[in-house]
Amino acid sequence: MIPGLHLTRIGRDAFLLEPSRSLNIRDKTRLIERIAGELQQAKASCLYYDLAGLALIDPVYYAWLDALSRTMAAINVRMICIHMQPTAAFALSGFITGKPAFETALDISDVHFAGSPV
Repeated sequence: MIPGLHLTRIGRDAFLLEPSRSLNIRDKTRLIERIAGELQQAKASCLYYDLAGLALIDPVYYAWLDALSRTMAAINVRMICIHMQPTAAFALSGFITGKPAFETALDISDVHFAGSPV
């Protein structure tokens, strides 16, 4: 168990990460190490990051998402942010200058692997 988030297996090699309001991203290095370790141990290939409870994404939270997604890419785990609220997307668009390191989808059913729905 990792404080401030729920990491749940939702398929053979897919996981759902649901952050809670108590998630403390100030120690992002330790959090990322723990998440990456659990996913590697489970031989995960996909991480869905549920943003449903996040009304805004500020530069600090974006830095957290960016660091996590880059680590996931390094261990060959596809990271897809789902349920991004319109307010969060709008706030994000105000300060990013390029394409984020993570993918986005409305929900899990909108994600495709090699042309097939999950």
